[in-house]
Amino acid sequence: MFKSEIATNVTASPATNQFVLNSLGLEHKDHVQYMVLKSEFAGQEIYCALAGGEIIDNDINLTPVGTGAYEALCSLPGEEVELYALSDDDEIMAQQVPGIIEQHTSGSRLCFISSNLVERQAQIMKAFSLNAGAQIAA
Repeated sequence: MFKSEIATNVTASPATNQFVLNSLGLEHKDHVQYMVLKSEFAGQEIYCALAGGEIIDNDINLTPVGTGAYEALCSLPGEEVELYALSDDDEIMAQQVPGIIEQHTSGSRLCFISSNLVERQAQIMKAFSLNAGAQIAA
């Protein structure tokens, strides 16, 4: 069975967190949480980040929050981070996410990039089999 949970206690560097908060016009002194997920399939544990941005002709452009999510994923131990562009088609994405995760083993770190994460929250949660409110300690 494929399922995911939000990985807590993982974040970017203090400098990146401040950059993200400044870009959003926010002041915040506590933990900054990014969309880093622990996904499980067939006994394998794979960490994934959801990063705002675009991949155009192998050129990766992340939003400030996307940069924070990527850096938070990089702070976890594991294999080299692999980058994937999420399909803009919800039906394709629903198959794309588990299909990619199923090809990896424990220790894999995957960063999924999309320019419309906020608008597609419900579809993304479903694609990652993420239960609302589910958390773990990373």
